[in-house]
Amino acid sequence: MRDGSKFRGIFTNNKVNGWGIYEHKDGDVYRGEYENDRTSGYGEYSHGNGAIYYGYWIDDMQFGIGYEIWSDSSKYSGEYNNGKKDGIGIYLWQDQTMYKGEWKCNNIQGFGIYNYIDGRQYSGEWKNNQMHGYGEFIWAEGKKYIGFYKNDKKDGFGIYYWPNNRFFVGFWKEGKQNGVGKYIKGDAVKYGIWKEGKREKWLDSEDEFANCLDPREEKFVYIFQWSKTQLKRFMELDGNEDDESENYKVFKTTNRKEKENEDEED
Repeated sequence: MRDGSKFRGIFTNNKVNGWGIYEHKDGDVYRGEYENDRTSGYGEYSHGNGAIYYGYWIDDMQFGIGYEIWSDSSKYSGEYNNGKKDGIGIYLWQDQTMYKGEWKCNNIQGFGIYNYIDGRQYSGEWKNNQMHGYGEFIWAEGKKYIGFYKNDKKDGFGIYYWPNNRFFVGFWKEGKQNGVGKYIKGDAVKYGIWKEGKREKWLDSEDEFANCLDPREEKFVYIFQWSKTQLKRFMELDGNEDDESENYKVFKTTNRKEKENEDEED
């Protein structure tokens, strides 16, 4: 070629069709199949920096199943779309950290499992390479968090579990407890209010705790029913606790009727 690149392969109708080897001026080399002058089919691309891609191509772009390894021994095996990691894939970093799950336009996005080298594991939703949405985080020493994330931090409703049978069930913001919550230690249950990770005060009763929630919000009823299901994965709840979701239903219904009566009087 005029720029010093070289090609050896099969031509049909004055175009590359079939097997060929393209040696780029910068040291990159492609060995594989062509169709109408474009890489299409199976091919291997070796970069001058040591990275290698083995897999399928359509119209000069990685497309379908492929395997890629970089000079630092990091590896990716999975699906590609329009030249980018897109679909289901496994990425193994040099330090043996591993991600298995969904990708979108070269970003970790969708559902996936991330394993850290120190034994921690996150299983859940991702957005733009960050934990975002519902997920479960497990620490090697046995601690667990089950709930919602936003921009890599606990945010929204979640349950935090300690190995000594302690729980925090409540709300989080930017990685810290924030809002109403329920603290459980063995058979003891306390209700309180937290702000930026620090408890501001204990509440005197479950009713006071319920009054901190907006009974018009259907999601709160669902959330605390859901939390009970999650908690049962770790411990057997006291029989009195089984009536909790019903208490919230009654509370919500009663307050809604009172609100409707007030509106009618107005």
